[in-house]
Amino acid sequence: MTASVQIEVDRDSVAMGDDVTSHLRQITVTPGTLLSVVLDAAAPEIRARGWSWVADVDGRVAAVWSVDHGVQMLVEDAAVSVTDAPHRIHYRYFLQIDPAWLHRRLADGAAANRPALERDYRPLGDRRREEEERRRERDSSARYLTGECTEALRGFGAEFDLHNDRMARFTLFGSSMRVQRADTMTMTFDGTNGVLSSIRPVAVAECWLVAVTGQRARQARGLAPVDDDPRRPAPELWPMASGTAGTRRWTTRGTPVVQLTGDDAVRAYRLSAGRSIREVVAILTAG
Repeated sequence: MTASVQIEVDRDSVAMGDDVTSHLRQITVTPGTLLSVVLDAAAPEIRARGWSWVADVDGRVAAVWSVDHGVQMLVEDAAVSVTDAPHRIHYRYFLQIDPAWLHRRLADGAAANRPALERDYRPLGDRRREEEERRRERDSSARYLTGECTEALRGFGAEFDLHNDRMARFTLFGSSMRVQRADTMTMTFDGTNGVLSSIRPVAVAECWLVAVTGQRARQARGLAPVDDDPRRPAPELWPMASGTAGTRRWTTRGTPVVQLTGDDAVRAYRLSAGRSIREVVAILTAG
């Protein structure tokens, strides 16, 4: 009877919370099995299209794996033997770098240095993502934000550049803002990457978005900020770890889920909490 081979398998974590438990495991391999088959059996359980993983076999870069293309070998696809079997396979997460592009670069001799390859791929990736967002906007009439929300934003001066079923992008007095779905959360970005808020449900996020946009419109037009209503209790917020450059962050506990960055975001939440878009607009357009 042919002895089986035990191989240790591990992978990188892909997000906060994914590293709560260990990903280390063992697989049993029959001698004579091709390495490509072993790598496919050991592949990460996260099955997201467009995600790339680099397989290190005993510290040597051996293949690129993805849902899209499976195992793409970078070394000889030899059969595993009892005397010459790998001891450890580790899958390194290479983000949303196109798997085919990544395999070509590594096959051509590029080092498996994720930050360097990410920088090289970024212009192509940005262009492909923009093309996909434009395609979604063109091919479907679905829009992420409601008509009431977009009308209120335009009333405050927002000029939309893109709006599809998962993202809205607009400028407000020369500054860019982006709103997009991220799993169950609605995230709002200020400028290129500055996160202003992450909120669930969408209706609460829309009302907050109208409030923060209306506040900026008042400031741009030289109007005084809206004071808190002393008759309404302020929503309770708890501090989170500081954001970029020490910017303060807060969160709610329970429902709704609201995570905010900066004082302007907090003021907008105090104004919008428990109110409708119509009510927020009326308050911000007074005077």
